[in-house]
Amino acid sequence: MTQPDEPRYEYLLQRATDYISGRGGIASEDDVVRHVFGNGAAPRLWTPLLRSVLANAPKLSFRADGAWMLEGYAEAQARSPFADFTSIDVETTGLRPLQHRIIEIAALRYRNGEETARFEVLLQPDRAIPPIITKLTGIRDVDLEGAARFPEIADELLEFLGEDLLVGHNVGFDISFIAGEFKRLGRPGLPNSRFDTLSAANRLLTGLRRKNLGKLAEHLDVPLGRQHRGGDDARMTAEVAFRLAEIAASKGITTPEDFLKLGAPMPRGETDGNPRRRTVLDRSLLADIPKSPGVYIMFDGYGHVIYVGKAKNLRDRVSSYFSQALGYTRKMDGLLESLMSIHTEETGSELQALLLESQLIRFYQPRYNTALRTSELYPYIKVNVSNPWPKVTLAKDRKDDDARYFGPYRSRSMAQKAVDLINATVPLRTCPRSFKDARSYGKPCLRLDLHQCMGPCMGIADRTAYRQHVNDVLTFLEGDGQRLATRIQEQIDLAASRLDFERARRLRDNLGVVAIVAESQKRLRESVARHTLLLALPSAEPRAREIVMVIAGKRWAQFRARPDETARDLAMRLARSFGRAQSFGIPPVDHASLDDTLILNRWLFQQPDHPATMPFSVEDETVDWYILAEWALGLPESALAYVAPPSTLSDPADSADADLILQPGQEPFPTTFSSEPFIE
Repeated sequence: MTQPDEPRYEYLLQRATDYISGRGGIASEDDVVRHVFGNGAAPRLWTPLLRSVLANAPKLSFRADGAWMLEGYAEAQARSPFADFTSIDVETTGLRPLQHRIIEIAALRYRNGEETARFEVLLQPDRAIPPIITKLTGIRDVDLEGAARFPEIADELLEFLGEDLLVGHNVGFDISFIAGEFKRLGRPGLPNSRFDTLSAANRLLTGLRRKNLGKLAEHLDVPLGRQHRGGDDARMTAEVAFRLAEIAASKGITTPEDFLKLGAPMPRGETDGNPRRRTVLDRSLLADIPKSPGVYIMFDGYGHVIYVGKAKNLRDRVSSYFSQALGYTRKMDGLLESLMSIHTEETGSELQALLLESQLIRFYQPRYNTALRTSELYPYIKVNVSNPWPKVTLAKDRKDDDARYFGPYRSRSMAQKAVDLINATVPLRTCPRSFKDARSYGKPCLRLDLHQCMGPCMGIADRTAYRQHVNDVLTFLEGDGQRLATRIQEQIDLAASRLDFERARRLRDNLGVVAIVAESQKRLRESVARHTLLLALPSAEPRAREIVMVIAGKRWAQFRARPDETARDLAMRLARSFGRAQSFGIPPVDHASLDDTLILNRWLFQQPDHPATMPFSVEDETVDWYILAEWALGLPESALAYVAPPSTLSDPADSADADLILQPGQEPFPTTFSSEPFIE
């Protein structure tokens, strides 16, 4: 666009300058457009002209956050009373002030917008740090050996804080923990005024969905540091506060008193600009939630599913959310603020809750569920054995191309490491040549010179030796990693003898990859071989029971047997479903069925002697379904509710899918499980 004629647009320039000056020296570009060109002006259409008008204005500058700033505004901000405060942050062993303890506290003093002093210390909590906290903060028990205890630094902390305004992100959480520590000493908490950047962000940045400190800092172009560490979080909080002050000024909030009101706690019923989103939890949401196994589904104000979870006791699990600090759920910042309603679905057993949770997560893709949501991305490892010179690659899907496929694998990174390991250890080709014509030969790649490929492109590879390497790879991918492990160990010894300890270390780490990938495929194969059975489980419906037919490790069908059902009726349903399995065959485990298969089979492996399981043979065409039906209906309730001793159990939430697949338009929350087979 050409520069506008200066005399012609002088009035517009003066109008814009006066407006920005009247807003305290800063204003958002959209507001300037509406003021200069009229309230009905569409910012997207008029912004180019505004920028042309203001481009050469000597006293105006455009900022990265989309605001126009008058010369001298930055200096005025530095002199504002809000420029003097102390930013605080604490790291803790948990979320409850009276049960958990502080392990790190940081306080940064600011004067005239500049950091002038810092109080930062690790604290001994007199208890082990939970692994999840170590993973989050990087603070280990060994780091706190010899660290001070809170009573030793209490007076120094109070002296440092003085009467300063305390600024924090969800500052109530930090102050509640400090107050808890003082309460243990029989002393009062902190009387200081406080400013919460989370509350201010909720009021000013209504379009930003997630407002945890890291996301907020990234949105406001604040340099990131080590998140969940006291000093860096306190520094980011202070800089976020400065940015929020500028945004507030651009909206006409120019006095310190008005700005400080933005950082006050949001009272019950107040929204963050979204009239359908609450910032406090209503305990009436707990009404009618049963104390039984099942899944809970959380909805936002628009009726969207935002989170799905499972529980042994739905009432206890959902109640736990009401003890979380709003805005500070470390795992899911913003979940509680968005929550408007909760639906629960009883399942009768924890296993069924796990399976239904997996299905609903795949169907609804809730934004706060990070696991079990990307099954379509689970990769296969492919060996194209139909090619004269096979190679090993990752594949997105299983195709009917005579190749051997292994997996799918839940961890793409682990599968990629396995492929890289194979190609680094076994001298097979990795090139895209087809070897179907003369163009596939000649011009070798670097791998030949590095002795990492046998060189089929140059006609020097021995076909028998090459095929033996391929067979070694197939054996490894089928679950026997011994040959590949031996080969890696030989290379470790060779690297060590050459004093190449870095390569030896990398190869040693790869041995762990071999074990994990081999065990994963072995377990999947064992599931197919061992788990063809009937499983009886408790039902959510009184006096009923769920009968699950598992064939080759996959849940093929599920039936609800009600009290009035006879063994003959159930036997007919079982025989009909089994007949379909024999007619159509059981498809191999794929993206859609991997998660459910892992959940179900881990449960079965953990409880091999469960009294409510009855094996049968898939090859047996004369299965006596009447006897199996009598067994299922005659089991005592104690057998259905049997749980293996704790020493043999581990968390079964590995993942899942199966044949209970909801279709678009189908009722998402069936009041009962279907009594008919899932596969028709």
